[in-house]
Amino acid sequence: MTRTPQGGLRYAAGAWVTGTFGTVPGLLLLYYLTDTLAVPAAVAGAVVAVPKLGEVFLHAWVGRRVDATARARPGRRARGRRVWMACAGVGLSAGFALLFAAPTPRGPLSAVWTALFFVVCVGAYSCFQVPYTAALAQVTTGSVQRVRFAAWRTAVYGLAVLACGALAPRIARHGTGQRAGYAVAGVVFGVLVLGAALTAAFSVPADAPAAPADTAVDAGGPVTWRQQVALVRGSVRLRRLLGVQAGQSVATAMMLAGAQYFATYGLHDAAATSVLMCCLVVPLLAAAPVWHAACRRGGAAGGLAVAVCLFGAGALALGAASVVPRAVVYGCVAVCGVGYAGMQTLGVSLLGDLIAAGDPKRPGHDRGTGMGTGGGTAGAWSAVEAAGTAVGPAVFSVLLALTGFVASAAGRSVVQPGAALAAIVCGVSVAPALALVPAVVCAVRLRGPDSGNPDGRERGDQDGDRQVSAGAGAGR
Repeated sequence: MTRTPQGGLRYAAGAWVTGTFGTVPGLLLLYYLTDTLAVPAAVAGAVVAVPKLGEVFLHAWVGRRVDATARARPGRRARGRRVWMACAGVGLSAGFALLFAAPTPRGPLSAVWTALFFVVCVGAYSCFQVPYTAALAQVTTGSVQRVRFAAWRTAVYGLAVLACGALAPRIARHGTGQRAGYAVAGVVFGVLVLGAALTAAFSVPADAPAAPADTAVDAGGPVTWRQQVALVRGSVRLRRLLGVQAGQSVATAMMLAGAQYFATYGLHDAAATSVLMCCLVVPLLAAAPVWHAACRRGGAAGGLAVAVCLFGAGALALGAASVVPRAVVYGCVAVCGVGYAGMQTLGVSLLGDLIAAGDPKRPGHDRGTGMGTGGGTAGAWSAVEAAGTAVGPAVFSVLLALTGFVASAAGRSVVQPGAALAAIVCGVSVAPALALVPAVVCAVRLRGPDSGNPDGRERGDQDGDRQVSAGAGAGR
């Protein structure tokens, strides 16, 4: 099985799908509903949150089905994951093209249309994201290489967020009709998603081994909800990692949902949305290799705790946006970008370590996890992420609804009450920072002695990586 830099870049291309799905609906959808289709804030929040909450259970189900595919198709696990990822890319591309193409300028029909095709997007994304996340352990050997691949993945993810964050609002405002601009944005990013998904699907090596028959959970995978819950409950380290993922998902989703509102009503400049996204992503791209290097010296778990604290500090400082110069606001967002790079790079790397540790042929095998549970573990990770990305916009929309935010149709401006303006600032500063408090606790405890001595294992894996590169076949 070859794991070349080219293979790593092909695998990283899948992060374009992750970044696009997280950014385009996350940045545009709530604002599109309230300020283009005149959907009330509470209803718009439900349209965004309910499909995302359903994604929680869908991720877990897909994880079990991916593992079942690996067991039912001996020697053809890679092909099964390719099929999942490729078909999901086609479905997600079609969903994007129709998501922002509501047939009427306002009213219940447009809200139902948007909700329906957001469900399609959510389902297709689940079918891509779970096997894609699990594949990291399959395309790498050792923790050091996983961190390197994860850093490339973070870089591509950052490029996707930058492109979507900077271009999507501009395309949406293109021409005289905002609805037409949103429809064009959906088609453009749908096509890009298709190409990225197919590239990533064929990055999985064709010679992936089948799951052995003597693993811990019925040939190596959780086949029921109860077994999947047991998988999470049986690993302290996994629970703590999921705690970090939950907090950062809520915080980032809340800030993303509020970005256009913050630019329009907080900074009084709708075009500032693109600048805010650039200030987030450019430091993210620059910081990803720095986090990689820092991880090799101090361990991924410690770096993850620092990254979460950086993101929270930058978010909290945005609460002073009304009394500080615009440049300071952009600087706070840049601090968030540095922290976000660490959370993405190190979190995914630690998840890959957990999945790889389930292989009985690898050093550090955990019999409580077992080979063949990669889909289940990745499904739990993606389910927690989905829950966070549902809760974040929901909390923000509740803040808007409780403070009297006034929805409007495209091309019409309204005066918002002072309470709503304060809620918008709170929704991108204080609220995300509070959501990160449990994540900080979990990240710090990842370094604890009862977490499987992660830092020691990470350093030890460096020798294994060198052996593999020398052709020794370590861990195979």
